[in-house]
Amino acid sequence: MSSRSIFTNREISWLMFNERILREALDENIPLMERLKFTAIFSSNLDEFFMVRVAGLKGVAHDGSGTFEEVSGGVSPDEILAQIGVLAHELMDLQQDIFIKLQKELKGNNIIFNPPIMGELEEYCENIFIDEILTVITPVTIDLSHPFPFIFNRRLSIFVCLEQGDAHMYSLLMLPENMRRFYKVELNGIKYIFTAEYVIQYNLARLYKGFKVIDSYVFRVIRDADIDVQEEDAADLLALIQNSLSKRNKGTATRVEMDPRLPHDVLEFLKTMIGFKEQDIYRIHGVIDLTFLFGITTLCSDLQFPPLHKFELHNIANNENIFKYIRKKDVYFFRPYYSFSIVSDLIAIAADDPNVLAIKMTLYRTNKNSSILSSLLKAAQSGKQVSVVVELKARFDEECNIGWAKNLENAGCIVTYGIAGLKIHAKCLLIVRKEDDKIVRYTHIATGNYNEITADVYTDVDLITADDAIGRDAAQLFNYLTGYTDEKIWRKLAVAPYNLRKTLDELISNEIQNVKNGRVGFIIMKMNSITDPSLIQTMYNASQIGVKIDLIVRGICGLKPQVKGLSENIRVRSIVGRFLEHARVFYFYNGGSPRFFITSADLMPRN
Repeated sequence: MSSRSIFTNREISWLMFNERILREALDENIPLMERLKFTAIFSSNLDEFFMVRVAGLKGVAHDGSGTFEEVSGGVSPDEILAQIGVLAHELMDLQQDIFIKLQKELKGNNIIFNPPIMGELEEYCENIFIDEILTVITPVTIDLSHPFPFIFNRRLSIFVCLEQGDAHMYSLLMLPENMRRFYKVELNGIKYIFTAEYVIQYNLARLYKGFKVIDSYVFRVIRDADIDVQEEDAADLLALIQNSLSKRNKGTATRVEMDPRLPHDVLEFLKTMIGFKEQDIYRIHGVIDLTFLFGITTLCSDLQFPPLHKFELHNIANNENIFKYIRKKDVYFFRPYYSFSIVSDLIAIAADDPNVLAIKMTLYRTNKNSSILSSLLKAAQSGKQVSVVVELKARFDEECNIGWAKNLENAGCIVTYGIAGLKIHAKCLLIVRKEDDKIVRYTHIATGNYNEITADVYTDVDLITADDAIGRDAAQLFNYLTGYTDEKIWRKLAVAPYNLRKTLDELISNEIQNVKNGRVGFIIMKMNSITDPSLIQTMYNASQIGVKIDLIVRGICGLKPQVKGLSENIRVRSIVGRFLEHARVFYFYNGGSPRFFITSADLMPRN
């Protein structure tokens, strides 16, 4: 079979995943405000898709630059871009249809979007414009002394057509990045929501005094925002990424959303000034950029999911000796159904404990006001050895990670940025403690990041253990990441790029052999994505032998299940719901003695 027939294209599979998110907004069993949130998540996801994946495909298709990785399904970049265009247009149209439906339901709950501005609402909108908008926007009327300004990535803009006597003129308004996107007016028991661009367009005559406003059109440009870091040639990776971040908002256009009423002559003018093509245009019959709906969802608590009741971990953080508790019994828990605070508390206790000699951890994505990192700063200031491996290249979190890296360095922590050419994706914490003249290692390993905010909305599995073999492996991992030590013997951890692929191949091969020997072969794997062609082919081989495989894949799935003669024994499901399914858990039947694994890796070549 050709690769086109045995693999699903990565980009198309991702769009199908984002469609599943969008369709949650149609589920009437979900509270109304949460359905608005799914609509916003769809928008945010699609923006990132165009900023990264579409940008990379365009680079490959047009001049050979950029990246074109993982399973393509035998489809060329140009073909994929054409398919993306068709699907993305359909999905954005569907999103607007869903938003119209949601607005009708909101109206039934006394919440109205962008109503006609008349009567008492006129004064409110005029006051909003004068008091909060007028002084922060800057109109640029295009002439010889006012050239067309650069339109930054994701910046909502309004193109205004003017007349002054016999002269026809163009003017441009870019909404500042830090400007409020919507305003709420409560009147007679009704909440009115006005988008900023709607208020501006209503008040354009106040802004352009001396001109006749002919019409105005909202548009938005999505640009290539991926950072191409040639780290092998970098003397200072931190400085290199800092310099690269400044270019993120100025990449080439990958999608332009616009008012469908935009006249042809204005469109041609914008094409020339901005530099986009017809295939980049997305005409939006409604409100452009629905990511602002994230801010609407807190308006009515009775239209949201009820607060999650979390299970207790026997208050082990308040135990007189948390380390004694962990030595006695491994601690497993499943976020967000159990609180992630046990990890924050463990690090805080370790920072204060005079018997703790060292704390080592990986830092991939974390929150700005992280209590964990505050504890690390405190530990370093008290004389403990604190080592942190920071993944600076965590996409769209680079700036946050750079800030924390500097703070940690200033406090005396040992901060490294991993190994050139490798992405540090492991989630690992090691606490080294002296107990009765012995060294005891306490290890935390998780499927998710050390982020106290996302721990409430992502599902992840955590293990805290005093197992000596795991602790020694964790110590070896940190020595490798910070000192390039070349130890290749691992006791209980499978670590990429050393032995992760080899371990997975052996585990699948074991199930195949069991089937050949007349026994049951069964695998369950839960992950975010599967795109690795080699592992997919191995699963196809296992299916053909008779191994039953159940895959729970939240996002991208390059594998085609239930294909006769290829994958009849493979089933795939996707779970999309209240929480973002982030846990990676692998199960192998192993002849009746099951083996379970948690991992930070998805089945992707980069992992």
